[in-house]
Amino acid sequence: MSNVANEEMLIEAEDFDDYGGWVLDSQFDHEMGSPYLLAHGYGRPVDDASTTVELDQSGTYEVWVRAKDWVPAHHPGRFELSLGAARLKGEFGANGQDWCWERAGSIELEAGPLKVILHDLTGFDARCDAIYISRNGGQPIDGAESDARAWRRRLRGLPDEPTAEGPFDVVFVGGGVTGSVGALAAARLGLRVAVVQNRPVLGGNASIEIGIGPRGEKGSLVAEAIARKPDGDLQIGQLLTAEPNATIYLHHQVFDLELNGRVIESIDAREALSGREIRIAASQFIDCTGTAILAVLAGIPTMFGVESADEFGESLAPPERLEQHHGHTVFFRTRMA
Repeated sequence: MSNVANEEMLIEAEDFDDYGGWVLDSQFDHEMGSPYLLAHGYGRPVDDASTTVELDQSGTYEVWVRAKDWVPAHHPGRFELSLGAARLKGEFGANGQDWCWERAGSIELEAGPLKVILHDLTGFDARCDAIYISRNGGQPIDGAESDARAWRRRLRGLPDEPTAEGPFDVVFVGGGVTGSVGALAAARLGLRVAVVQNRPVLGGNASIEIGIGPRGEKGSLVAEAIARKPDGDLQIGQLLTAEPNATIYLHHQVFDLELNGRVIESIDAREALSGREIRIAASQFIDCTGTAILAVLAGIPTMFGVESADEFGESLAPPERLEQHHGHTVFFRTRMA
């Protein structure tokens, strides 16, 4: 059930009771402002996503839907919305715009339980962030900036300041193989450990989400951690959960930090499903994200590519800097249609 604030309501898609055939995508929260539901149906419309909210007042409500037209020339990701027994006119995700609030018109709604349904029309990655309804003339705030974040917190009944967690001896930001195995080693040495991971599982590229494990020589701890369970996922989550002094924060995206001089004292992270924000204090933070998020938030210069031999006196580096990033692998899975 979503929270009611006076005469307006924000219904977050990630907060739906039943995702149906839609899936949660939280990896762009820091760019577009929120996790969202994605209808990835290989060209066939997926099952409806639905939830039930409680209206405390009857009346005429203005309806807004936040969506994205991800290929504006073709509008492949289109969907419709039902509120109660009424299926609203118009398709969303077809306005030629990036993420934005689309006005869906007005509708008469009765107080009490209200069924909200997303209807995918294409199976080609429709995207829905949230639905906003108002009977007081209010309008939604777009974007990922502080005013939009504060507006969402208010409508969801969340505190303005993050909830304190910890303190820990060491926090690993990024729960790929590097971060999760490092946390396991630290926990087994008796340290109070936390892992902050923005995905629903640990393991990064080696997890069940992608399935490409580490190559080359591996130590015994790595080999233990990346062994696969019957469902295909890594053992590392099970191993860390069994450690009494290890805490795992899945679905948490780090978005801010507190510095004392040159030392990080705490980090702030947001949970994708609830929007709840936490502040984690620790003696040491280790960035295992692959995107250097702590350095970026701390204002430390970062670089991509391959440095030249002269930059750091590395004889095996190339003579000239290369703007070369990770390689790309197209990994296919097939199934009967």
